[in-house]
Amino acid sequence: MRISRRDISTEQSDAVRRQLSLLSAAADQVWPVCGPTCPSSVAQNCHSGCPDIPRALSDAPEEHPLEARIAPLVYELRRLDGFRACWSCEGHERFGGLWKLPQVWFYAESQINVRVLADAIAALGQKGALQAKWEVVVTHSDADNPDTTYALRPKHGEDPKPLSALQADVVSITNSLVAICRDQAKSLQAVVS
Repeated sequence: MRISRRDISTEQSDAVRRQLSLLSAAADQVWPVCGPTCPSSVAQNCHSGCPDIPRALSDAPEEHPLEARIAPLVYELRRLDGFRACWSCEGHERFGGLWKLPQVWFYAESQINVRVLADAIAALGQKGALQAKWEVVVTHSDADNPDTTYALRPKHGEDPKPLSALQADVVSITNSLVAICRDQAKSLQAVVS
């Protein structure tokens, strides 16, 4: 049963529409996505499979480049503008079993971005494009960081899948992320008054 609906001011509604507009135009991101320090010599061919991405999107490229299997997803999340990844993991096995889940932790410019991303991931799951259930959750990146951080990850405790299936999901999410977020943003734009 509904308790109450939150009133949204005209200014808040305008801000939501602006943010949705940015998300729905995500593929128009200025290249290169990695930014002006991109080491690639062919910036106009910027794509999620670029071998320079693990170093270009890391703030410590020599010591801690992004792991190869998660770097394309971090790239696609960055293409959406309004998301900034702060940690990532491609997933790991240890002693013959799953040890660490593949996931990306990120900051978001707006809560509406998080809503669109969560709706997009749910839509991918409903289409049968994912082998595991994935979620967007509130978390934190470091104990001494008070900023709100979110994680895109497989749901804990839900029909565990092998790492190979979860990494296949990372590829599916990567390949669909911008398009499905654009679709979700446009759908939400249509109902925002």
